[in-house]
Amino acid sequence: MKKYFLLLFTTATSLFADICCPPTRTDSIPYSHVADTSDDYLTGYIQALVDMHYYEFQVRIIVRNQIAYILNLPNNEVISNSIICFVYDVPCIACVERVDCCLDEFLSSLDEQTRCDLYSCLYQDCACHISGIWFPQNTLLFLPLIADPRQVMNAAALRFNDSVIGKHVGAASFGDDFIFFRFKDVLYWQGDMDLGIEAGIFSVFDLDHTEACFVNSDFYVAALITYAFDKWSFRFRLWHLSSHIGDEFLICNPDFQRKNLSDEGVDFFASYQWNRALRLYAGIGDIFDRDDSFPEHPLYLEWGTEIRLFGCKDRYNKLYIQPFLAMHFRAWEEHDFNVDQNYALGVEYSKLQGVGRKFRIFAEYHNGFSKEGQFAKCESSYFDIKINYGF
Repeated sequence: MKKYFLLLFTTATSLFADICCPPTRTDSIPYSHVADTSDDYLTGYIQALVDMHYYEFQVRIIVRNQIAYILNLPNNEVISNSIICFVYDVPCIACVERVDCCLDEFLSSLDEQTRCDLYSCLYQDCACHISGIWFPQNTLLFLPLIADPRQVMNAAALRFNDSVIGKHVGAASFGDDFIFFRFKDVLYWQGDMDLGIEAGIFSVFDLDHTEACFVNSDFYVAALITYAFDKWSFRFRLWHLSSHIGDEFLICNPDFQRKNLSDEGVDFFASYQWNRALRLYAGIGDIFDRDDSFPEHPLYLEWGTEIRLFGCKDRYNKLYIQPFLAMHFRAWEEHDFNVDQNYALGVEYSKLQGVGRKFRIFAEYHNGFSKEGQFAKCESSYFDIKINYGF
């Protein structure tokens, strides 16, 4: 037994060391692939890597003396930081220089050849500038609200002591944001704008009563417009929600009065990325149409924050690992603006730092009112363990 314990301890210590040691820039690409290569080769190589993941932003790279100069970074703080970290991870790059508005002053400090290369790069940007792109794949302009219990994504949770649904509850959701088109450099702020839809299904199951296991499913779809510039991002939704009580639940609860919960609403959210660690957001919404069998007061307010600290890189698996703490609050006129509270503490894994799809595992605590369809007017509190995959 002692031998197996020692083996387990050694393995865990090794894994912990791999994850927590400071990452090196040779994690992503073998050093031998780019060692002793020319600046022009590195320029083309890194440009191809960046275009593979961030094509729609038309970023341009110039490498001179192990310094990567990045031009035309998007007017989006989160995505810009992700691109900078991505370039810095390439071996042989000792420093990354961001080239912003004061270009003439920057060029005057460089040698003539580098200056010509940068002018050529700028000319290329002007010649092939794109006004938009169909079906962007790797980024969202308005990032998901992790602690929102009605955030659309693929997720599964084991819920404990839900005072409405049951002592042991299984919760599952399926859905995503589907962006059709992204406009580039639009409106006064020269930000980006996405047009798309988001859709999802949210279901809960009472695991203590197998004969009444399926309790409720909510079906949600929304037309979506998002816009982002600098540290700001915005989301406008025109949404529909319909709720359906499970057949098994109705059979085992014949006195339950089923009502047709069907809502249409609109909301607008603003998010501010204070720095790399702190995000703040708030929104306001209105339910402008509903079925008469389930009347509701229309106005709701939501706000929250996300804190990300102590991130590191798993060098072996080439994944970014980021712990987070998220809080989401909701005040609905139907509940006399009493505040629903939702807290999430966990970790997320991603291939790209700060953007792209992520796998999350976290603990969650909810206190306020139920989110499950017809039970929305019942007070509810619970604790759960959740995993999800999405942006």
